[in-house]
Amino acid sequence: MPTPTFFSFRTVLENKVAEYLTPLFPGVTVNKGVTDEIRVIPIIIAHAESSQAVPDLGSQTLGNYTATLKLYIYSSADDETLEIHRARVVEVIGALRDVAALQALWNPSTDGQLYDLWIANDEEGMSQRRYGNVIEYTVWGVMPTAP
Repeated sequence: MPTPTFFSFRTVLENKVAEYLTPLFPGVTVNKGVTDEIRVIPIIIAHAESSQAVPDLGSQTLGNYTATLKLYIYSSADDETLEIHRARVVEVIGALRDVAALQALWNPSTDGQLYDLWIANDEEGMSQRRYGNVIEYTVWGVMPTAP
């Protein structure tokens, strides 16, 4: 069996969500998590903020995790209208409703599996001439068997 490239549920989650969103939003930079990459607006940042073993499974979690995924969506108020920004946010939310498309990106032997994800919160604000939303998702999945 191939050895997983990353043995971290958060890392796999960020990689897969960024891989999924990049072709759907041409002209928009998609970054993964905490990064030192140059941030060009408009941008979507996929940050798996935290993950934990599923507490209901007790000490035998069998590699199952729940995670908090936050998508940060920023647009320049100098380059785009609030309506364009909000339309992009709606498109991102719509894209993440296609759980089956996201699940298809995961290779069970190297990435584990994505079980489900759902929106938990959406916050909007404006700062320094940027529109911004933080969309929070709850994610459930499993890692592959340890190498």
